[in-house]
Amino acid sequence: MRITIPMYEKGRSFVMAGGLVKAYEGHRFVYLHLLCQGLECIGKALLLAHDYGKYEPILRKDFGHDLEVLVAEVDRNAGGPFLSSQSTSELKLLNAYYKRHMLRYGDAGDFNKESLQVCADHLHSDLVNCLTELNEIFATEKGDA
Repeated sequence: MRITIPMYEKGRSFVMAGGLVKAYEGHRFVYLHLLCQGLECIGKALLLAHDYGKYEPILRKDFGHDLEVLVAEVDRNAGGPFLSSQSTSELKLLNAYYKRHMLRYGDAGDFNKESLQVCADHLHSDLVNCLTELNEIFATEKGDA
């Protein structure tokens, strides 16, 4: 089953929903979780688009919810960085929360000083900026399917 297009479309929707949560001053961790979920889906869709046969069987076990590992693989396939250096810095701290599910559930981490420094302004901007190009790529994929 080809899940590439639905994976990308869900990722795009998570990013857009995150923007709405932020715009309407929703919970900061919900906004961050939506961006991470979006990046995870978009990154995995990019891997599937690159080599479906190779990546489909290993997405869950090799990448799970570790966004740094995922983005590193996307970068290897693309021959360069998918995200800006500022976004990569944000992702490093954010990933520690996301892969341990601390953004979507109540956690003691909600109250520590470090959590106040978790942000994703550059990451959000990078993701929104790449959506136009990715929409074209995945629209072509959809036509080929």
